[in-house]
Amino acid sequence: MTYQKPGFIVGIILIAFSGALLSCAPGKAPLQIENSLPQSALAYYCDPFDKIREDIWERAGHVFTASQLGNIKIADMTIEDGRLRIDTKTGGFSKGGLVSKFTLRGDFDIQIDLQIDFVAGEFDMDQNLGLGVVEKAKSDSVNRMISIGLRKTGKNKKSEIFSGYLEWSKYHTRYRHPIGNFTGSVRIVRAGDQVSTFYRKQGQKRWTKMCTLPSTQNDTSIGFALQNFLMERYFITASRSITAWIDNFTINAAQEIIESEI
Repeated sequence: MTYQKPGFIVGIILIAFSGALLSCAPGKAPLQIENSLPQSALAYYCDPFDKIREDIWERAGHVFTASQLGNIKIADMTIEDGRLRIDTKTGGFSKGGLVSKFTLRGDFDIQIDLQIDFVAGEFDMDQNLGLGVVEKAKSDSVNRMISIGLRKTGKNKKSEIFSGYLEWSKYHTRYRHPIGNFTGSVRIVRAGDQVSTFYRKQGQKRWTKMCTLPSTQNDTSIGFALQNFLMERYFITASRSITAWIDNFTINAAQEIIESEI
C-alpha cells in the first residue's frame, strides 16, 4: 500500500535535471542486446552528473507505511566534483534519489557508478543505496521492480550487496553477499523475458553476475536512491546522516526509448 499527501507523491516522485548532449561509451556487455538504437540516439540519456539535468530526471521518494510518511525528510542532493552527492537528514525517515522521465521498451543494458562508505556501529536506522528498474503494469499496485542494492541494517555490524525484486509490496531477495564500503558499478540487463543483475568493484575488469529473474517485458523506468530505512522499519531516530555518490549513468544498449508526455 502507498500513501499520499498534498505536494508529495508517494511511490515514485519526480523532479528533473538539464544538460547538453553527452557521450555514452559502452562497456563490455555481459549479455548481447540485439537491434539496439545507435549510440548517437542513446547519448542524450547518459549522465555524467556534472550538473542537475531536469530534462531526464525527476526526484524520487517512496515510502511504505503511514509512519514513514508522517516523518519523512527529503535528503539533500548536490553536485560535487562532477558527481551527484546525496546526504540523508537526521531525526526522521530520509530519502533522496532520481527516477527517469523516459522509459525503456524492449531489451536494454544500463549501468551506473555508486559509492557508499557505511557508517560503522549500531543505529536506529538503516543504510540503503540502490538502483532499480520498474516494469510498469496497468495498475501501480502490480508494478514489478528489479533492483541492486547496498545495505547495512541498524543492528547488523556487517553490510552486504544484494539483488532481487519487489512485487505485490513484498521484496524477494535472490542474491546477497557480504561487502564492505563500496566504490564501483552496478548493471541491469534485460534480454527477452529475463533480467540479469551484475556488479563490479572499482579496479576490477570482470562483472560479477548476481542473479537472473523473469521479466514482464513491460515498459520500464529507471531510478536510484539513498535512504535510511527499509520497508519493515516503523520507528526511527536516525542520529547520523549517511552519504552516497552517484556517477556515470550509461545506457549501453536499448531497443527503444519512450519520451515522457508530461
